[in-house]
Amino acid sequence: MSRFSKWFFSFFVTVAAAAAAVVSCEEISAENTGITISGQSVSSDAGSCTVSVKASGRWVLSIVYDGDQDGWASLTTTSGRGSKDDILLAYTENTSEESRSLRVVLTVGNSDFIATFVQRKVKTPATGPGWLELPSIAESDGVEFHSHDMALSGYSGRNYSFLYDSNHLVAHWVAYPLNTGLIGSGDRGNDWGYDPDIPQADQPTLFSGFSGSPGFDRGHQLPSADRLTPASNAQTFYFTNITPQLRNFNQRIWASFEGRVREWAASSDTMYVVTGCTLDNSIGTAYDNNGREVTVPGAYFKALLWYNSHSTYGSRYVAAGFYLEHRNYSQPALTQDMYMSIDELEELTGIDFFVNLPDKVGASTAAGIEAQDPADYGGLWGLPAPARQSRCREIN
Repeated sequence: MSRFSKWFFSFFVTVAAAAAAVVSCEEISAENTGITISGQSVSSDAGSCTVSVKASGRWVLSIVYDGDQDGWASLTTTSGRGSKDDILLAYTENTSEESRSLRVVLTVGNSDFIATFVQRKVKTPATGPGWLELPSIAESDGVEFHSHDMALSGYSGRNYSFLYDSNHLVAHWVAYPLNTGLIGSGDRGNDWGYDPDIPQADQPTLFSGFSGSPGFDRGHQLPSADRLTPASNAQTFYFTNITPQLRNFNQRIWASFEGRVREWAASSDTMYVVTGCTLDNSIGTAYDNNGREVTVPGAYFKALLWYNSHSTYGSRYVAAGFYLEHRNYSQPALTQDMYMSIDELEELTGIDFFVNLPDKVGASTAAGIEAQDPADYGGLWGLPAPARQSRCREIN
């Protein structure tokens, strides 16, 4: 090699090393670098979602699995330069009864940026009937599932179902179908009484209401106004359908909410309703007429599944969840923060709603319905209330 060639080679190596040192010491800005996943929590079905990388230089992607399961996901791209938003994260079906998760790690230089991905567990079928309104049925000591039939002209079937807790003397939830035909006609009966299907010793005695401070109303879970035919209305006054509700809560925001649900149901063929309460965050104790303690719920909720065979909303089924803390509210109507998807309501309550819906529409479609943001269907859930429609009502 000539003297000039040796000099040039030495110069080239020196420049390259200096350049490499500059690159390796470059500070990575968190503001201009990061990773996001379009669906951070998905159903148990197989599928894919989009991974977006924000970066200015070279990067590498890798998957880190949490727990014992691995190999159930893959990336279409694992390295590149600059921002890229069309990378797919594909995942297989989760057939286990446990959720599983992973982390997609973006490595840029010596810095890591992480996005978490969760695939939910497979839904456990209900152990009860295949009615669409039913959530999962979790029976335990003192907690039992029951259902009442309804005698109504032209209809022979259930009035409502409930999961009753004789330890707390309230039902965790009450589930029922609702439309104008099932509401019927008649007057409020005020036929307070024991539920004939449950031993009286396992029920509160509420002929004179609750006692305790602050004052509590006898709050219906299945509203009296949702069943006006006399025999069906009488069943709404069973003590097993009653919880202690703050008077201001029961007579203002909750009563207004129940009225809205009837309006929404009027625009459906059938609305499937789960009304319930949370007990692990109880706000106190009320007392029945014999001085027995009754747990005062910490919150109330409703899960609604609206069905219309001629829907103009792009889906025959539309769902929404609602969660209200049990307290006195200054406003008489719902606010936007009380609306949520069924998935979000499930996270808050620990209850798996509408477990029979996948049998009706398929697992993937059911998962999409439960993930719906009610804000996407403002014409249904928002103001003004939907117009009443006159059509034949059917119960699936």
